[in-house]
Amino acid sequence: MFVEYLVTVLTTTYKVPGDIDPDRSFQELEVDSLSLAELGAQLEDEFGVTIDEEDLTASTTVADVARLLEAGGVVLPA
Repeated sequence: MFVEYLVTVLTTTYKVPGDIDPDRSFQELEVDSLSLAELGAQLEDEFGVTIDEEDLTASTTVADVARLLEAGGVVLPA
């Protein structure tokens, strides 16, 4: 559920090309540090969660972020 949401955000907002494997790191997906900071701020604004710097690094994967959101009790709107 969150993986699909994050993949959509990465491809539309951050223009990450191609098929996104959720187990690849942001570094492997060529997402730069500024985009990661913006993604963290977007998730905080949209879902009211706190994303720590160490939770969103170049070595973090899309699946890691999805698990973080789920663990934080975030619910995607229907």
